[in-house]
Amino acid sequence: MKKILGLLLCTGSLMAPQLVSASQTDAADSMPDISEKQVAVGYYHNFEPASGSGYQGGTPVAVDLSKVNSFYNVISVAFMSGEGIPTFKPYDQSDADFREKVGKLNSEGRAVLLSLGGANSHIELHKGQEEEFANEIIRLVNVYGFDGLDIDLEQTAIDAGDNSSVIPDALKMVREHFEEEGKHFIISMAPEFPYLRTNGKYVSLIKNLENEYDFIAPQLYNQAGDGLTWNGQWIAQNNDDLKYEFLLGMSKSLSEGTNDFIKIPADKLVLGLPSNEDAAANGFVKNPEDVYKVFDNMEQSNTPLKGLMTWSINWDSGTNSSGISYNQKFSKDYADLFSHDTEAPTAPQELSASNITSNSVKLTWNPSSDNVAVVKYNIYENNILIGSTTDSSFTVEDLEPNTSYNYTVTALDAAGNESTSSNEVTITTLDVEHVAPSTPTSIVASNISKDSVTLTWDKALQNEVVNKYNIYRDGTFVGETKTNSFTDSNLTPETTYTYTVVASNDWGDSAPSLPLEVTTKSDQGIDAPEWKVGVEYHVGDRVTYKDHIYECLQAHTSIETWTPDATLDLWKLIE
Repeated sequence: MKKILGLLLCTGSLMAPQLVSASQTDAADSMPDISEKQVAVGYYHNFEPASGSGYQGGTPVAVDLSKVNSFYNVISVAFMSGEGIPTFKPYDQSDADFREKVGKLNSEGRAVLLSLGGANSHIELHKGQEEEFANEIIRLVNVYGFDGLDIDLEQTAIDAGDNSSVIPDALKMVREHFEEEGKHFIISMAPEFPYLRTNGKYVSLIKNLENEYDFIAPQLYNQAGDGLTWNGQWIAQNNDDLKYEFLLGMSKSLSEGTNDFIKIPADKLVLGLPSNEDAAANGFVKNPEDVYKVFDNMEQSNTPLKGLMTWSINWDSGTNSSGISYNQKFSKDYADLFSHDTEAPTAPQELSASNITSNSVKLTWNPSSDNVAVVKYNIYENNILIGSTTDSSFTVEDLEPNTSYNYTVTALDAAGNESTSSNEVTITTLDVEHVAPSTPTSIVASNISKDSVTLTWDKALQNEVVNKYNIYRDGTFVGETKTNSFTDSNLTPETTYTYTVVASNDWGDSAPSLPLEVTTKSDQGIDAPEWKVGVEYHVGDRVTYKDHIYECLQAHTSIETWTPDATLDLWKLIE
């Protein structure tokens, strides 16, 4: 069981720490072993994707943590940050939901790390804060199920305060704490490669964790003309014509501790690359074969690399400036970089049917297992593929009433290996009921402005027929929709309206929903002064920047490079 280190203060002195048991044991309580694995590390955005925020005008997308491409067996969640003792909170879901998703990844043998820092976060710790910082890390492990910590300090944060000693000392406490439970807490780093020179800022951090870290993933991007001399030739990081030579030179120099770089053993060295040209200003590898050749060369030299890292999972699934999806090209390009998998998953067991209606049925089964990971299940109806899912259940819809259907399910892994079929299940749908629909429930309002509001409500039950929904404002019909959402416009500012919704089909109307009162916003503009450099901003402050309004998420003093449109962990776009 993951535990939290309780710190007790007594008359100003720190007493010996006590162990307090966590309140839950589940799949997220495990810490997957990556010691014998090559790793594919992907960073996961714990912040809302911003349109056009890519270096080429593209946009990252939000990705369900539990459904991250199976290529990534180590997921680093970005970021742990904040003033004083940094912390973490999921931006778009509850603690329990986040932990459940970590548990799903853990059950597949995949590790989930918490990444500390990031380019836009200033972390500064001082001597005496070691135990407090260790305690916070253990608390976050207990709450969310993290399996380790990734150090991603950049720029002035690297050697700010006493970071170079406080962070390593705290991590050693955390490592020892979980070793007592028979678990291995993973420690990794992702420094920009210039800081790995023998006089670089990361040297103290690395030396203080010399016998502790599991891997280091140098960022081999965003450094423009910086590079190295290899075979008598200067090779800049942004020289795409010599990408193979640059990557091989960095791999050799770091793994051997030559060329004025510190040594990172090859079995702990992970190459960090951007997933596409929107993810970094430069450094994207246009020809994946260059990376394959580097890995082959290192393996032939009996110094195989630990793995590959990318910023980021969300960019891998993002879109370019034209809205065209990158379609996870990075993970597809490097799917065969490590050992090729030819072993199929086991067949799904105990397929069964439930919740049978006139037009739907729910199928459930016991999950399959695989030597790497099961990535999805295929559902077959009368021997025809009708859908797939990453869960161990699937609801089939749009069936005909009083009709017989046969179902089987297979499991697939990332290499495309498909299992044999599950047992077959035969069902017969019910006759359709000629009744009016039930009353719409859970009506909520969103996107409330001075003159409009969007209403949403729960979808109809699976066995119900609903032709349309009628929307009433203050008892007067204002529109209809075939979906469970409706936007009412041309409203008056600062006015309270009462809405009800009625479901309708060929056999009648439902009773009206419970009324929902909505008050439109004021016609007055939002108080948001222009963003300026050198201003101390607090959580909730609003500013105007480039004709957009942003709200402060973390207290900070602004600097020239921390503009609201570029620092999504500091500012949230309002309008």
